[in-house]
Amino acid sequence: MIHQTRRRAVGFCRWVLCSASLLTLAACAQEPTLAERWAMDIDALQHELESRHIDLYHSISQTELTEQLEAIKRQLPDLTQPEIMVALMRTIQQVGDGHTQFSYWGAPHHRFPLRLQLFESELRVIGTDQNNPDLLGMRLHAVDDTPLPEVIERLKPVQMGVENAYSERHQLTSTLPVAEVLNGLGVTRSIQSAEFVFMDDEGKLHTRSLTSLPADKAPQAVTITLEPDLPEGFVPNRLSLDGLKLYLQPGQSTAYLRFDRYPTQRQMERFARGLKTEFSRQGIQRVIVDLRHNGGGDLFVGLTLAWGLILIDDLDWKNGIYVLTGPQTFSAAMSNSAQFRQLLNARLVGEPTGANPVGYQDADTFQLPHSGWTVMYSKRLYRFQETETEGVQPDVLIVPDWEQFKNGVDNQLQWVLQALQNGHIQ
Repeated sequence: MIHQTRRRAVGFCRWVLCSASLLTLAACAQEPTLAERWAMDIDALQHELESRHIDLYHSISQTELTEQLEAIKRQLPDLTQPEIMVALMRTIQQVGDGHTQFSYWGAPHHRFPLRLQLFESELRVIGTDQNNPDLLGMRLHAVDDTPLPEVIERLKPVQMGVENAYSERHQLTSTLPVAEVLNGLGVTRSIQSAEFVFMDDEGKLHTRSLTSLPADKAPQAVTITLEPDLPEGFVPNRLSLDGLKLYLQPGQSTAYLRFDRYPTQRQMERFARGLKTEFSRQGIQRVIVDLRHNGGGDLFVGLTLAWGLILIDDLDWKNGIYVLTGPQTFSAAMSNSAQFRQLLNARLVGEPTGANPVGYQDADTFQLPHSGWTVMYSKRLYRFQETETEGVQPDVLIVPDWEQFKNGVDNQLQWVLQALQNGHIQ
């Protein structure tokens, strides 16, 4: 009797295990495929943008957006992950504002160890890793047998953060080193490595095999850089913060503030309060605020800087305040450049900003449910000047000069210093 009971128990256990295995197999069979998960994410993408964006269809109709997204969904079984990414980037770019983005930064990605900058039509290497110091200053010529002009044409329709021709130029330099983008566009054969061809000033070609790195490690690998020196006489000041560097030139009564990134509101309040004491102690009367490398943040933090400066009566409020701008001046930095012109009587010098003074801004994000991809969208419509222009136009247009740049001279900053020295506005 005991043995029969045991046999029945064992048989029952086997039946349970077998049934559980069958249920597991059935569950696995019902798991959505990668293509099905992406199809659901694309539906979620459109739904969330429609419910969150202030005016999603200001540049593309609902019918056009839906048709393009449906076309991508039909192609999903035949697309790689990088190809899905660039297809969605191409479609979302047509929403028509730089703060609405389905971009490579929304998920883990890789970059080649290059820092690039456009000088007129020449794409120059201004940063590289320790294995390729000789590439510094060379022009990019081709990538994996694809000539640079063709690479650029493929990149243009998928670049995110573009509002005008100026941000398009900047985003080219930022997007081109992204391995997944190049691979998704069919420029490179692999995400891991690619053959880059460079041309020196004598016209000689140099081919280099570069290996991509995770995006969080690539910036640290670019250790060989070419960047203009700060003019003689400027001394770093103790008030400086990360991304907000203050330099004083007491002999010329001038302060230079390189404003690359926004600190917290509390940090900026302390910084702004400290300026009055520091400027008085050093006899500072003129201020240069450099927003050329600032991609945005909280415009109200920037206004706190303006508040701190306005409290300083000893500044030359007629001719002594300048702001440097360029294609990378985006979002809040663009807003602050327009506001500094109004609030500080600042003279804007350099190139037009990458963001437009009238347009959709104030970004927020959400994540797609299956891929976890982060998507950005615009929440507000701002008007920072009465007339609509391609970027905030500078009062004095000066483009970077390669011949001076390679010799360590910042010709835009030098122009401002010369104007201040002459004591008049040109």
